Amino acid sequence: MGIADRTRSFRVRAGRSKLELAERLGLNAAWVDDLEHDDDALVSTLTFFQALDLAAVLGVGLHELVTDAPPPVERIPLVELPERIHDHITREGTSLESFEDQLGWALRDFLESPLTATAELPLEFLQALSAQLGIEWLALIPADDAAAGTPE
Repeated sequence: MGIADRTRSFRVRAGRSKLELAERLGLNAAWVDDLEHDDDALVSTLTFFQALDLAAVLGVGLHELVTDAPPPVERIPLVELPERIHDHITREGTSLESFEDQLGWALRDFLESPLTATAELPLEFLQALSAQLGIEWLALIPADDAAAGTPE
């Protein structure tokens, strides 16, 4: 089952209408419809925090919403990513600009304030960054995300 099918299934199970879900999350009904029909919509349009909120409203964890795979053993707090980026750049002997070119995203704001930048960038940014760093992006999801709705 894909992300869109899981989103729809969890919404129905939670007893919420599309309109109710949209209002609760500050989205419009068409956006919720996209989330329920396009597997890429969640990661390409929602920020990490919006996705956490969506999962919490649906009564599940973000990990459960996006995959059937078991959760990763390692958990990586978002605030550790700037250090991992600097370590990667040093280890690879490359510049920040070259790394940004490979990644396809600018990193200056993220390096200065990872939580603020994560609140503004879609989940696909974290997926791309994680892939470049050689880590599983699902490790960025807090273990207790269903209850918290916010990162560690």
